[in-house]
Amino acid sequence: MKKRISISIISLCLLLTACGQEPAQSTNAVQPKPLDVNLQGPEALQKNENGIYKAEVTYGDEKVKNDDVEMIEFEIEKKDGKGKGKMLKPKQIGEGVYEIQTSFSEPGTYTVQSHVSAKGTHNMPLITVTVK
Repeated sequence: MKKRISISIISLCLLLTACGQEPAQSTNAVQPKPLDVNLQGPEALQKNENGIYKAEVTYGDEKVKNDDVEMIEFEIEKKDGKGKGKMLKPKQIGEGVYEIQTSFSEPGTYTVQSHVSAKGTHNMPLITVTVK
């Protein structure tokens, strides 16, 4: 009887010890790089004045190759525009560099937002623009 209890306790301890161990993690795992979009352009314009907005797309430390860009658009929307923004296709001006030129016909506050998908990631930075 004591032998059975001893074997049961030892078996239970071994089982609990084995279940409590976490699997070893591989140190060779490739960490995904961040998709970064550096959106640049004027934050203040006069009514009907042209502004150039540029998106520089990088993946880690490298500029994204144009073939790796799945989608890029710029959205222009007046504040409180209730989701009625205007989508514009940018012009490619270099490897991973895109731009639009636009003007605003009414005074107010607007957002210029780039929508970029590349290498399975999406990034949507925005600039707030005040038009006088």
